Amino acid sequence: MTLVRLLILCLATATLLACGGNAGAGQEYGQCESPNEHLKVMFKPKITGHPFSHSFCIVCNPQLEPEAYGEWALAMGASQAPDNTDGLLPCLYVYDPTAPETGIDTDSLERCQSLVCDGEAEYNDMVNEINGNFDLEPLLNP
Repeated sequence: MTLVRLLILCLATATLLACGGNAGAGQEYGQCESPNEHLKVMFKPKITGHPFSHSFCIVCNPQLEPEAYGEWALAMGASQAPDNTDGLLPCLYVYDPTAPETGIDTDSLERCQSLVCDGEAEYNDMVNEINGNFDLEPLLNP
């Protein structure tokens, strides 16, 4: 690793720690209404001042067993099911389909929840249990 890359990595890490980059900081939680009350959402805003930060919107279905993760991911609109569910949570990353045109990430719990609960979201990958960026425990074990 070059010295410049090492310095950039150190600066990014220091900025993350200084700006409250611990898992769970600033997170908000919500839930869809009937008939989708089994869907729980988590929103974590971008860390102000961190150049590499972005917001997160996650949907979880804590009722699922691992053997049902793939079917659920596809039913939600993911492009593919995971080959192996080892280490995965019953959660998907949520994407705003308007973000490429607007350049704006999901910016609030309300928008995150609306994307999921109103069926407007795009999904791709499932969340790994060692993600480190956020705390999903309140959704998975309320």
